[in-house]
Amino acid sequence: HRHHDDDVFYEILKKRVAARLQECGLDPEKDRAAPIPSHPIFNSANVLGSLAFAVFGWLIGALGHDGGHFAVSRCAAVNDACVWGMSLLCNPVMWQHQHTYAHHSHTNDYHRDPDLHHFEYLLRVHNFVKLEEIHKQQKKTWFVVLAYAFVVFGECLFIPIQVWKLGSMYGIVEWTDRKRPLRAMAFVLHWFAYVGIIVVAPFFGSSSILNAIGCVVLHVTTSGLLFAFFSQINHLNEGSLTPTTTRKKDDMLSSSWAANQVETSNNFCANSSFWHVLSNGLNLQIEHHLFPGLNHSHLHWIAPVVEKTCREYGVVYKNYNSWTDIMNAALRWLDIMSSDSLEGGKQKEHEQKTSLQ
Repeated sequence: HRHHDDDVFYEILKKRVAARLQECGLDPEKDRAAPIPSHPIFNSANVLGSLAFAVFGWLIGALGHDGGHFAVSRCAAVNDACVWGMSLLCNPVMWQHQHTYAHHSHTNDYHRDPDLHHFEYLLRVHNFVKLEEIHKQQKKTWFVVLAYAFVVFGECLFIPIQVWKLGSMYGIVEWTDRKRPLRAMAFVLHWFAYVGIIVVAPFFGSSSILNAIGCVVLHVTTSGLLFAFFSQINHLNEGSLTPTTTRKKDDMLSSSWAANQVETSNNFCANSSFWHVLSNGLNLQIEHHLFPGLNHSHLHWIAPVVEKTCREYGVVYKNYNSWTDIMNAALRWLDIMSSDSLEGGKQKEHEQKTSLQ
């Protein structure tokens, strides 16, 4: 993070987090990777198998996610291989451009963060997006769930085609791996492998065409919903997409990358082991965005230090008491974005305050 060397707030956070890790018996440099990972795998040409395979795909995605952030091993080659744990959720080659670089460097910046552009065909998540007739439907919960069901379809099949054709993602993230033959080949091979394994294979192992179609739809939609429900909602609410006036007035914080990461991210159920496992550690999104190179299994050690430091320096630290609270906050934001009346939406948002610690 060379460009963050002048970020005073981040330097303070790093020193305090390093001290906390040492207190817990962890070396900030040597022990930031993962304990030995273990995930079950199960797949068969039936509905239950497709459901189980989708859940497995989500859980093994934790390995891919940490690998992409070089947080599985101290060996670069191991991390590079582990990124392919994302294969049932997203094209792993594209993931490094979309997520590891762009999203984490420019979180919630409409002109640089591709995650704000994924759903424009169905959802309007930012006020810079032109309001279309279909966006008016997003005030309905069922429509949002339907849109989220397409997340993995987009990440594994639709978006990679656009990236291949355009040489970039939405014109804001250049796909530099097109110049690297092996990476470009891996990009294409993943697309065909996903089609073969997820879309085509069920038709050979199923008892009927309808059952095969059901298996494909169930797998893709379940994967999409898990992905969306534990990743997208961590950045999509009014508090994360509208800058705070307090931070703008503080010289140290106004240009702080770290403070921006905190205020554009959200935690939920921070002390829950259940939600930590089910969400692949994304319930501690703030700590993950500050220290992406730290394996998600270690984030709970540093959360109290990060929260205390943010409170001390006046950086807004949002921790929702339940998954329902953070989901409702995202739904209210989408309700606001379903019309051009942002001010009216803000009033409604404040009338329905969520429970924050």
